[in-house]
Amino acid sequence: MTKAQEPANSPDVDIGKLAGYLGYQIRQAQTASFRDLAAPLKSLGLTPGEFSLLSIVRANPGLRQADLVQAYGLDKSTLSVAVARLAKRGLIRQRRDEEDRRRQAFDLTAEGGRVLDRATEIVEDQERRMAEALPPGEAERLMDVLRRIVAALDAR
Repeated sequence: MTKAQEPANSPDVDIGKLAGYLGYQIRQAQTASFRDLAAPLKSLGLTPGEFSLLSIVRANPGLRQADLVQAYGLDKSTLSVAVARLAKRGLIRQRRDEEDRRRQAFDLTAEGGRVLDRATEIVEDQERRMAEALPPGEAERLMDVLRRIVAALDAR
């Protein structure tokens, strides 16, 4: 087994055909990315998933809960736990949607904006380090490939 095929934490384990599966390698990359972000984001009291939620809410003031569920790709109950945690910390504000009072909408608070700004610096540092690991232009190519994979799988 080559070094690229070895799991990072267990070089003596034969992972068999997994090394050749795109899905496995994509998951390994995601796991490495989250592991790298865990400590610096934890210092802000955030998880990588919560960073994503805050980013989406900032980009879409007044976003409805149903739209957030669809954009984030999680079920409502799972998302509700994260949203409640962010609201309890004062990072987002839940309110009744002005167009449909039965629905919830979300906004980033001033404190949420400050925390998100610091978290964005951490994430952008990681983005730079990942891009530096690739030849020029390869990061953009990889992004294109990953988007096409998502589109192909979501089309089914």
